[in-house]
Amino acid sequence: MKKVILILTVITFLIGCGTSEKESIKATANTTFAIEGMTCADMCAKRIEDKITRMEGIKSCEVNFENELATLIYDEKKVDLDKLILKVEDMSDGKYTVSNIKTEKINHSSTETNSGGTEETGSILSGPSFEMPNIMEYLRNII
Repeated sequence: MKKVILILTVITFLIGCGTSEKESIKATANTTFAIEGMTCADMCAKRIEDKITRMEGIKSCEVNFENELATLIYDEKKVDLDKLILKVEDMSDGKYTVSNIKTEKINHSSTETNSGGTEETGSILSGPSFEMPNIMEYLRNII
């Protein structure tokens, strides 16, 4: 039994500590647009968000059902915004309408000098988040 728990723990660490492809995408643009025609938060907004997030070059996507607004952060070299908008409008037999598209460039070239005199880029580095499951509670629930 101890070996099984040890193997499961090692596998959990290996899977949880891996890096994802989304971290390697260099975000160069931030686009917001309105989506009309959504009828619910779970099936409409989450579905649109999920489909866009899975596209190549998308760093993040958030669809706000109440405001009918989508916000994308992506790599302009990998994402064709016109194709992305067509994909959204073709979902659910064309009941969604995209309008009011606003795109801003994300500038990574700015540098700052700190008190030590070294240059730092303005980007924030973060690793994958991982929370170790409580194995004892899991086993207690099984038994």
